[in-house]
Amino acid sequence: MKIKISKNKIGMVVASLSAIFVLGCSDEFLQDEKKDGLTDKVVYSSPETIIAVVNGIYDTFQADQSEYIVKGVFYPANFLTQDYINVGADTFFETFEIPTTFGAFNKMWIQNYRGIGRANTALANIDPAIKAGNIDSELGNRLKGECYAIRGILYSLSATNFGGIPLVLEPAGGKTDAFAPRNTQDEVFAQIVLDMEEAVKVLPWEYDAANKGRVTKGTAYAYMGSAYMWLKKYDKAIEAFEAMNGHYQLEQNFLDIFAYKNKNGKESIFEIQLYDESGDLSWGRNDNVSNIQSFCMPNEINGGGYAGASKAYYDSFEGGDLRKSASVIGPGESHPDPLIKISDYPKIKSNYGGMNTVGTVAKPWVGADGLPGRQGYYNVKTWRNPNTDGWGGPNIFSGANIIILRYGEVLLGLAESYHKVGNDAKAMAIVKEIRKRAGLTAVPTGNMIDVIIAEYRHELSGEYSLWGLLRRSGEQVRYLKEEYNVSIPAGKDLMPIPQEQLDLNPNLVQNPGY
Repeated sequence: MKIKISKNKIGMVVASLSAIFVLGCSDEFLQDEKKDGLTDKVVYSSPETIIAVVNGIYDTFQADQSEYIVKGVFYPANFLTQDYINVGADTFFETFEIPTTFGAFNKMWIQNYRGIGRANTALANIDPAIKAGNIDSELGNRLKGECYAIRGILYSLSATNFGGIPLVLEPAGGKTDAFAPRNTQDEVFAQIVLDMEEAVKVLPWEYDAANKGRVTKGTAYAYMGSAYMWLKKYDKAIEAFEAMNGHYQLEQNFLDIFAYKNKNGKESIFEIQLYDESGDLSWGRNDNVSNIQSFCMPNEINGGGYAGASKAYYDSFEGGDLRKSASVIGPGESHPDPLIKISDYPKIKSNYGGMNTVGTVAKPWVGADGLPGRQGYYNVKTWRNPNTDGWGGPNIFSGANIIILRYGEVLLGLAESYHKVGNDAKAMAIVKEIRKRAGLTAVPTGNMIDVIIAEYRHELSGEYSLWGLLRRSGEQVRYLKEEYNVSIPAGKDLMPIPQEQLDLNPNLVQNPGY
């Protein structure tokens, strides 16, 4: 058996109980030329193979991006808020009539539990490897911390969508019940706290360049704080968030957060590493790259045009808010990133005379292509890779990283937590810090929770968390009614448990309303 190891990137190797499955990556993380007969004893026999096993757990986030991140995470985070409009086949998000057979949620369910299973298997095997002297305790314990943190993140993503889900904490074939019933949402977030408590004991605040992108102590504290907020333990949330002081900073320029070349920037807390832009980037690819940019780009350029921003969202920004042009652009506006020149796209040269704006005020890009529903406004945050051509081009997929959690969100969570414990002065001080970067000096007025929600919206819409933050605050029903005059059917602020999972597990119960 010949094993080659590359430690440059968090990559594509997956370990199961009895074999290593090579999923493929440009740097060939682990090449196994003789895969039969690989037992746990062999897999956990050296630091290199154990590192490769843990690297493989990160693959949960990197695989099948078009279904997992785009439809499983981006869809509910944005379409439910009404700030973004689905112009394709999935318009049911805006009416909260998501079918229980929606395939992306089933794939997300499976993919998250696959990652949880990998983490459970690694956790069961690393301690014996340490005791056997196969890996030193410092590295082994750090890798265990990564497993705990990733498991907690996966549970957080699932519980944010579905509410309570089964807690699986042992490797398959052990004490795990294949037909486990759902735990409550509070039980899931309580377990996330426990996982993150283990992680913060052993994870570093930062890594060297070769290990950038791994979960850190800050990642664990951030998800711990959020879990405490879901549990309404706001004093504990404040402690967790404030433990991060001095280790993270806001980017000075909001536009820089999602810059193509700003991977793992100083504001990023958890970022999916997508790095392989070599070879085929057409529909033949779906791992290690993402199609979120092509999905959101205007159809006139060659984008999918399937996720347009609403005019109401565009108009909701205060005058002078620097986040506006870095978040959403509309008719007659050029892209704020100097790397993105709309006039350079071939379809713009041939069909629109080389104009450098997303349509014009007189002729906005609103769907003459047969895709009704677009209002002429587009997401800037997801449109930052100058090498991505769009839906019909050769480079559909992009290797730009996906920022799932950043410090701006943590600070607003801290502000909300201070508000919930009755310290609005502290909450407002944090809000002012966020607004200062946005170029806003006016002190917002009104109910503090409304002030904080407005900042969540203008800081984070078009990313991957806004609906979850609204639901965590408990204000989602009132917010949608006041902002969009939309009433949420009872229980449908949660996503449906996938029907395929209900068919497989008779102990699962569907969410109310479905």
